[in-house]
Amino acid sequence: MKKIMIPAVLLVTALTITPVFSSCADTLTDHELTIGTYPTVPVANDILQNEILANFGSPDMSQTAFGPTGTSEDTKTEEELIMEQQNKAWLEEQERLQAEALHALQIGEFYKDSVLIGDSVAEGFSLYAERNATSPIFQNLKFLTRVSYSVHNAFMAISGKSKHPIYQGEQMYAWDSLKLMGAKHIYTFFGLNDLWAGADNTVAKYIQYIARIQQEIPDIKITIVSTTPMYKSAKEEFTNATILEFNKKMSALAAENGWGYLDVASRLYDSDGNLAQQYCSDHGVHQTFAAYRLWQAAFEEYAEAHLEDTQSDT
Repeated sequence: MKKIMIPAVLLVTALTITPVFSSCADTLTDHELTIGTYPTVPVANDILQNEILANFGSPDMSQTAFGPTGTSEDTKTEEELIMEQQNKAWLEEQERLQAEALHALQIGEFYKDSVLIGDSVAEGFSLYAERNATSPIFQNLKFLTRVSYSVHNAFMAISGKSKHPIYQGEQMYAWDSLKLMGAKHIYTFFGLNDLWAGADNTVAKYIQYIARIQQEIPDIKITIVSTTPMYKSAKEEFTNATILEFNKKMSALAAENGWGYLDVASRLYDSDGNLAQQYCSDHGVHQTFAAYRLWQAAFEEYAEAHLEDTQSDT
């Protein structure tokens, strides 16, 4: 009890004598003020601080009335620092996953109102798409395919013997089906049922096919999908050299006309320039799901490369 009362008594005493020192300063001459002659007496705070030191010991100066002088990191335990780092890493991972999901949706949105037209190899890609329907691109990309379909027989009269794609339960010319589907962008895959006529003849027929679609849908966008190679033992009337020549001509034609060109074929070759064994399902031209995974990657990368084009159009 005694120690607690001492500071209070001293505070009263200090406050009582303060006016005395003030009046003393008032009586100093101008000369004394000029040379800085002031009474050197302890102020009330000094008296209190000395008494606190005598009675309670030296205070912890790491904190003052103005708060801690060190950083918050200095006061955290190792466990707290580790937890903080783990929380930061978790948040960064969540942000990364959200960014990836958003980007995947943008890739999928790129194929809105898009249709892939082609033959049985393209149809195989549609079956792969059904198995992977949760992928964003397959939620938008549509298919208009038929076994043995080609740019040559696309102009045949519709009959029980014709090979036009079936839409809404019946055979239709592709341009009629595309109008009903609301297509704004088509991806065409042909050649494997056409190249018996040679590369130049097939290019000419391809141009005629696209022109017919553009006649019906003037603003439609065109992207040529490269013709894929054959297995080394495939029995066809042409060779992989013919396919390579054809793809070069179609790539140049696309560039001349402002069409897109999507290169799938280059991903499927073996070291000898044939369809690699792991990508062939029948020792001919048809492909495995392993091959179609590369198709999917090619389509996703194509969208990636043209996202800005889509944004500028809107």
